[in-house]
Amino acid sequence: MLNKTNLREAGRSGWILVLVLLVAFGLRLYSLPDKEMWYDEAFAVLYAENELGSIVYGTITPVEGAAADIHPLLYYFFLHGWMGIGQSPFLVRFPSVVFGLVSICLLFRIAKELFDAQAALLAATLAAISPFHIWYSQEARMYSLLCLLSLLSIYLFVKAGKSNEWRHWIGFGLCTGVALYVHNLAFLIIVALDLVVLLRRRWALLRRLVVAHVVSLLLFLPWLLLVPGQFAKVRQAYWIPRPGPTELVRTLIVFNFNLPGPNWALPFTLFFSLLLLALTLYRLLRRASPSGARSWATDLCLSLSFVPVLTMFAISQIKPVYIERALLASALLYYATVARAMLRSRLPRLVVISLIPIPLLLATSLWFQYNYAGFPRSPFRQANAYLRERYVAGDVIVHDSKLSFFPSHYYDRGLAQEYVGDVPGSPIDTLALPTQEVLGLLGKPDMSTAVGDAERVWFVVFQRALDEAEELGEPNRNMAWLEDHYRLTDAIGYGDLKILVYEQS
Repeated sequence: MLNKTNLREAGRSGWILVLVLLVAFGLRLYSLPDKEMWYDEAFAVLYAENELGSIVYGTITPVEGAAADIHPLLYYFFLHGWMGIGQSPFLVRFPSVVFGLVSICLLFRIAKELFDAQAALLAATLAAISPFHIWYSQEARMYSLLCLLSLLSIYLFVKAGKSNEWRHWIGFGLCTGVALYVHNLAFLIIVALDLVVLLRRRWALLRRLVVAHVVSLLLFLPWLLLVPGQFAKVRQAYWIPRPGPTELVRTLIVFNFNLPGPNWALPFTLFFSLLLLALTLYRLLRRASPSGARSWATDLCLSLSFVPVLTMFAISQIKPVYIERALLASALLYYATVARAMLRSRLPRLVVISLIPIPLLLATSLWFQYNYAGFPRSPFRQANAYLRERYVAGDVIVHDSKLSFFPSHYYDRGLAQEYVGDVPGSPIDTLALPTQEVLGLLGKPDMSTAVGDAERVWFVVFQRALDEAEELGEPNRNMAWLEDHYRLTDAIGYGDLKILVYEQS
């Protein structure tokens, strides 16, 4: 029963949460229109501006027995409708900001249901200032929405576990099915939840859990029929390497401080990430009660924090699909796990002192990512301005790959630019012909076709691409062709983006 003390505490928690959300909003709005769009964002915008039927065609059309693209379409459909009000970087990214804020609210509700208001506020605060969560709350991609829907599924699961009411179970099933339409890897959260039910032997929940999964399956069934073709696409061409133990350590750093970051800070972010993990596990896994049993809430948070990571890691040993950004929801549950551990009892003074550098490292990581202008977020607008000022009729602007072309085209569609398509069958051959047709942006098969008989060629390439070719002991194929047929007359750099000027001898 509520009394005056409880009401005062609830009101105080509410005002603190509002303050946390205001801070989170400010951190996610900061530099939102100024950050350079990168390939994935530019692709999302250029793809979503097409008619819905064309988007479907560009995704599911078979190419050599595989689907043209690997992502479900809910985010693209949403973005298509949203872009009716505009396509500026601020506008196309703003929904992700909102999804991020709602995710923090859901994290608060989940942690409060599992633990208490104090742990919930700390978890929400950690999420609000998380460089990892801020990064993807500022991106015009599906991952902020995936995180929101995953957290909503978790919240409904927690409510269902407490009440065992059908409305919560059906809601959980529907929300999970919708999340799968945002990204196929949404199933990782389901694995973590099911594992807790089985290991804790919560047989009373099992029947309704199965019904909820049937609801999800029925809702997702139309797209599920297309998943084998998308998996075949992953098997044919996907740029992600097979992960090793290093990727697990990297993921831990990403959860806490995000990457990339300044090189000098890496040893410190590694040390404090491991320290925080060790401290959290020690405080949660030691004897939790006279019987030595851990609570359902603790096991649930631990499972949601780590099982999706380990499941994706295991799957990636067969076919690499290990992408950290799909683990945003796990990162937020990790913050709830850390919050519970830190507040479980008073920390020793020495431990508190040892954690003091963490806020400074968080601030450093945020400063770095706000100002990051390296691959793949190079200064495309500056490069475009330079090209537009110097381009004359008869010149050709050719991009080494789609990675630099799409952002450049997004920023200046009136500037005549071409790109050389991916090597067929290579791990980076991810932009299928039907998708290119829908976009109306067909890659040239080789540099010779792209250049034609132009007297001057402006060649745009990432320094990273040149370095990777050098590491393999072979020249960049497009640059090598230019070296054989033209002479280099100038070179300009905008961060990692290089513009090489070639003229006929």
